[in-house]
Amino acid sequence: MANIFLNSALLVIIHFSVSTFSVKSTTILTDQLALLAFKDNIIHDSENVLTTNWSASFPVCNWFGVSCGSKHRRVAALNLTGLQLVGTLPPHLGNLSFLSLLSVRYNRFHGRLKIDKD
Repeated sequence: MANIFLNSALLVIIHFSVSTFSVKSTTILTDQLALLAFKDNIIHDSENVLTTNWSASFPVCNWFGVSCGSKHRRVAALNLTGLQLVGTLPPHLGNLSFLSLLSVRYNRFHGRLKIDKD
């Protein structure tokens, strides 16, 4: 009986540990996928800034124009001012749940961003 209780307790602990780990390991992945979708919607990048700097091979927080918060290590700011990018703003940007600054001035984007007001 004690072994059954111990095994059940271990299973519960392992379950919560694995689910907590998977949530933490996929949160920055969500940001990465959103930014890669953004990159895919760029039709002109004259300086090749995104082409040469935004790659799944490197940590998102080290990408050009991307700043991450120190607490959650999620994308908190995206500053692409003056890069003369041309493209659309994909809805995937809405997945950047910690984004507090988006600066895309002096570029040519079209499309709409839906902003939820809580």
